[in-house]
Amino acid sequence: MFKSLKTFTWRTSGVLIVQALAACGNLSQISEKGATDEPIWPEAKRTSSDEGSYPTLDSLRLVAPGMTKDQLYNLLGRPHFSEGLLGVREWDYLFHFNTAQGDVTCQYKILFDKDKHAQSFFWKPESCASIPGGAQPEPQAF
Repeated sequence: MFKSLKTFTWRTSGVLIVQALAACGNLSQISEKGATDEPIWPEAKRTSSDEGSYPTLDSLRLVAPGMTKDQLYNLLGRPHFSEGLLGVREWDYLFHFNTAQGDVTCQYKILFDKDKHAQSFFWKPESCASIPGGAQPEPQAF
């Protein structure tokens, strides 16, 4: 019986490791420079952070190409969707804004280059880029 339990434990561990590694990855096809022709968006209802957040406009205006994940985490908080555990090169957020027209919900995507520096920024819908004061700057090479 002990041998069967040991075998079961090893097999279960192996399955869990394979599942964890399968979850590692990105939704979009991202180049080494942190760009994509077509960002793929997670379903808004699948947030891992209880419905998204209300970011400050000042924090969003500070986001720039070349920032590290730690710097972005300090400005925006943790990403609101689970893209995986290892090798993640895109972060997705679900932001809410109080506007003169009422509450607006937007998705925000950050793509990282191979060195894990933010390079590309996307809004869904694109009209949300005007809320923090305009579109994000163009990516920069490092």
